[in-house]
Amino acid sequence: MSYHDEGNSLARGGDRKTIFIVDDDEGMCQSLESLLRSLGYQVETFSSAQGFLKRAEAGISGCLLLDVRLPEVSGLEIQRRLAEARYEIPVIFLTGHGDIQMAVSAMKAGAVEFLPKPCREQQLIDAVAGAMEHAARIEEEGRVRDAYRREIANLSPKEREILDDLSAGLQIKEIASKHALSASTVRVHRRNIRSKVQVGGLGKLLALHNRYGVQA
Repeated sequence: MSYHDEGNSLARGGDRKTIFIVDDDEGMCQSLESLLRSLGYQVETFSSAQGFLKRAEAGISGCLLLDVRLPEVSGLEIQRRLAEARYEIPVIFLTGHGDIQMAVSAMKAGAVEFLPKPCREQQLIDAVAGAMEHAARIEEEGRVRDAYRREIANLSPKEREILDDLSAGLQIKEIASKHALSASTVRVHRRNIRSKVQVGGLGKLLALHNRYGVQA
C-alpha cells in the first residue's frame, strides 16, 4: 500500500498508465488501488487536494479518480484549477453525496464520468479504461501539436504572416495586395513554407495550422 500525504516523497509521473486517486477515505483508496494495480495500472493515491496539486506541478499524465467532497478544497475546485493550469487529464468523479447539479457542473467542466460511491466494480473498470483511451488521444494530439509548432518556428516572420493568410482562406492575389507584394513573391514564400514545414500537402498544412498554429 502506498498511501501518500502531502509531506511524502512522490515518484515523478509521466507514464500515461498512471491513475491518480484523490480521496480522504483511506479505506476507499486502498480498495481502488488494489483493484487497479491488479489490472496492471500504476497508481498514486492522495489524502488531500493540496497533496495532489503539489504533485501535479511535477507533471501528471494518465487519469484522475477524484472524490467530490474533500476537506478544504472540493473535487470540483481541483478540476477547475487543473483546467486553469492547462493540465489535460481525464477526470472521473466519485461521490457518495452527489446530486444532479453537481454532476452537471462536473460534466460541463469536462469530466469523463461521474460515478456513485461505492459503484459496481465493472462500472469503474470500464470508466477507467475509457478515460485511459481518452488520455492516449490527448497525448497523441499533444505530440502532433508540439511537433507542428516546432516546425513552424523555422519560418520567417513574413512566411508566418503568409501562412496565417493562407489558412484564413485568402487567395494569392489577396495576400499580395495585403502585403504590397507581387503574386510571384507570395508563391515563392508559399513554396518556402511547404519546404520548411514537412507535413504533407498544402491542404494538410493549412488544416494543422488552423488547429494548432494560429494561436501559437
